[in-house]
Amino acid sequence: MTLEHHPLPEATAQPQGTTGIAAGVLAILGGLGFLAAAALHLIELVFSLYVLAVGAIAPKAVTPGTDLSGAAPVFLTIAAVTDLVAMALLSSGGILLLQRKGPGRVLTALGAGIALGSSGLALLVPWISSGSAVSYSRLTPITDNVWPFAVILIVAAATLLLTLIPPTVRWLAAGTPRLPRR
Repeated sequence: MTLEHHPLPEATAQPQGTTGIAAGVLAILGGLGFLAAAALHLIELVFSLYVLAVGAIAPKAVTPGTDLSGAAPVFLTIAAVTDLVAMALLSSGGILLLQRKGPGRVLTALGAGIALGSSGLALLVPWISSGSAVSYSRLTPITDNVWPFAVILIVAAATLLLTLIPPTVRWLAAGTPRLPRR
């Protein structure tokens, strides 16, 4: 009796997972970036509230030309909350993607969508990006360029694309490969 060699059909082969792993890594890196941005926004928020308080108590103590309208704390609060939500979604989604869990795909897509929306809005509405160029604490680098928002837009679009394409879906659906028993 002879045993013939039959190759396994392609359908039973495990998907490579390159796109899923790349999406997970990009999501985690994006989450770390949004964590840093949220920290800077919170620091700026505290300093802007301090400047407003000093301006209300002793207006002559504030440098002339300093914005005392109250718009900066509102903008910084919205930016910090948006950054924290994007960070939570991207980080948890990226970790779950690397663990090949289905909800990671949804969380990563939501986080990348928020990142796309916030950076796209900052690129489209000039007063938002110019409003982010205010630094009360001198910790936030001030730039007149919009390139940071363009970089965020490109990375978020890549993360969203890698998360939603069919190879990632197949890789997640295949689940964690089982180790053979000895």
